Amino acid sequence: MKYLTKNPTVWLRRAAGVAALSALTSSCVMHSAATEFHGVAGVRGVPIEYQTTTSYAIHGLFIFPLIGDARKSSVVDAFAEEAAARGASRQRIAQTNSLTYWFILPPISFFVHPVVTSIEGDIELE
Repeated sequence: MKYLTKNPTVWLRRAAGVAALSALTSSCVMHSAATEFHGVAGVRGVPIEYQTTTSYAIHGLFIFPLIGDARKSSVVDAFAEEAAARGASRQRIAQTNSLTYWFILPPISFFVHPVVTSIEGDIELE
């Protein structure tokens, strides 16, 4: 039972290792929405929300999704799915952004690298 130690440095190292391992082997899609426009309607006179969808994934060779999927097509699908779940009748994508972190740990990250893709836009509520 030598893995149960009372040394706080060992516990911190193990906790940091578990956190790093879980961050490297997980993927997620997060949604956020700005809903307070103080009674101002959109261009068409319908209430709107500004929605952001961000996807974090691990890709290989700049093309192949290994853990999760941060390609723009799949993030746009997640954006539309979340807009439909919020009761949107229309959506307008205003901005997209994708960043491949190939430079964080060369040469390993030349082959396997984290990717973050974000889609932002307006959704009209019914």
